[in-house]
Amino acid sequence: MIQYSRLLISAIIFALSSLPVQAASFKQAKKLYAAADYSAAIEELQPLAKAGNADASNLLGEMYWQGLGVQSDIAKAKVLFQAGANTGHLAALNNLDGILDVEYKLELKSIEPLAANGNAEAQNRLGRMYEFGQDHDINPKLAFSWYKKAAAQGNIEGQMNVARSYNFALGTDQDLIQAEAGYLSNAQAGHIDSMFFLGTMHFAQISQAADDADRQAYAWLKLAAENGHATAAAMVTRLSIKLGDHLNQGEALYQEYAAAYSPAQ
Repeated sequence: MIQYSRLLISAIIFALSSLPVQAASFKQAKKLYAAADYSAAIEELQPLAKAGNADASNLLGEMYWQGLGVQSDIAKAKVLFQAGANTGHLAALNNLDGILDVEYKLELKSIEPLAANGNAEAQNRLGRMYEFGQDHDINPKLAFSWYKKAAAQGNIEGQMNVARSYNFALGTDQDLIQAEAGYLSNAQAGHIDSMFFLGTMHFAQISQAADDADRQAYAWLKLAAENGHATAAAMVTRLSIKLGDHLNQGEALYQEYAAAYSPAQ
């Protein structure tokens, strides 16, 4: 324990002592950038960005975006802006939005005519663009309308989004019975996100499962988790504790669902 404490203290001291060094290096990088010595600025910025410095990630992203000292690389700029945005860095968030706005405008030009001509994937995608305001004003009713068009053609993502719309009253009145039925149909077809949303309804005790809700939640969420859904995995841990002596019943139901409804490999 003493050895561990010493190692922890050493790590904290090292981390704290590196902050002034990072600040000094970023200040030097900004001087080099201002002097248009872009190659030298990049050499300063790259290790800082790799170490998680959001200012460095943002400035390096701008250089890749504008092609300063490097060949313009929008994909690389997005990754760097996203790294900064993940820490709440305002300039990185704005820069990321700037790139995404351009991409959404281009995407919309191809998506809208496809959706109008009956392409189910395009209809579902256009619904999401209306839902999240991607080169459109946010319009839940239009989002729901496009989701329904996609769902009517058997598009499984569209079907999930219709169920989700009923679940959260997105562009329509809330209808938990229709939401649960939609999720269940998709989940039984092996759709992982639908398994997750169905599990969350059971978890929140808003499904039709009544006293069986926790066991149903455990089975569906574990199936989603085993197929890569990280949020579901955290909820399964909580349910394992909640089920207590009845965990074996939840596990038995999970095994049953895994055999019947696992996504096709």
